[in-house]
Formats: sequence, C-alpha cells, structure tokens
Amino acid sequence: MTAAIAPLARKVAVRAQEDSRFAQVLDALLTAPTSPQGTLERVAARQLSDQRRTALVEDFVDGSIRTPQVQKILTLRTPQAVHRLRSRGKLIGNAVGNQTWFPAWQFDGDRMRPDLPRILELLARFTSDPLAADRIMRLKHEELGNTSIAAALRKPKTTATAWQMLTSLGA
Repeated sequence: MTAAIAPLARKVAVRAQEDSRFAQVLDALLTAPTSPQGTLERVAARQLSDQRRTALVEDFVDGSIRTPQVQKILTLRTPQAVHRLRSRGKLIGNAVGNQTWFPAWQFDGDRMRPDLPRILELLARFTSDPLAADRIMRLKHEELGNTSIAAALRKPKTTATAWQMLTSLGA
C-alpha cells in the first residue's frame, strides 16, 4: 500500500507547489477536524466556493472599467453622476475593494451602447447580481460562433440568436 501512495503523494506535492489555490484547499483539508461526520466535506466545499467567488470577482474586474473612466467616457461632471446611473439601473457596476467597477461591454466608444436598456431589462429578470449579469454577457457560446452574448449582439449574423438567448434567461 505504501508503494502505491508514494507516487500519488509526489503528484499532490508537485501540484501544490505549482498551484497556490490547490495548496490552500489541501491546507484546509489537512487542518480541518475529522469529526463529526461531514465536517471535512463542508470545509472543502466552503474553500472551493470561496475560490470560485474570488475567480469570479477577478474576472469581473479584468473585464471592467473604474468610475473615473466611465465618467470620462460619458462626459459626466462628477463620479456621483456615474453612481446615480448605477443606482437607477441604467448601468451595472459593483464595488470591489475601494473602487466601483463597470463592465466594459456596456459601452460603445464614447457612449453607452444603444441596446443597453433592453439588455439590462432582460438581465434584471434573471438576476440582480452584477457579477452574475457580467458573467452571462461575457461567457462564450458555441451557438454564437464561440463569442459572448455581448459581442454577438454587435454582429448582424449572431444578433437574433443572442437576443433569443438573453430573452430566454430564467425561462
């Protein structure tokens, strides 16, 4: 049995050295209490959930722009004007740290994209979470030529399918 475990232990050690998230999960598993039954599974599930949420937030920020950039794009006088658009449901944004981030797909050059009100209305039927809405808009789909709904709405060839997908959210 020891001979069979050694190669596995080496593989785990190598992966832990290369992947810090994997190492964190291992650490949580090794330090978790083993009783009562189910505790270990809950600790691992919580750790995995935290990692997924962190990755989602990082992806959101990577595809977004900060309040001052939105203010400049829309030629608004104050950051508060940008936040009013957000609070009124005219833009999707989310605070991460001490910055508010707005998904870049909402903009078309120096203005809000013309179809944004309809997009936001359809997204609001499904979720009020800005990160989930951003994920929906940026996730690539084979039926859209391996592009996102946000990109497909800009292409005449895929517009109808993209609108259909967006309309069917939560149906």
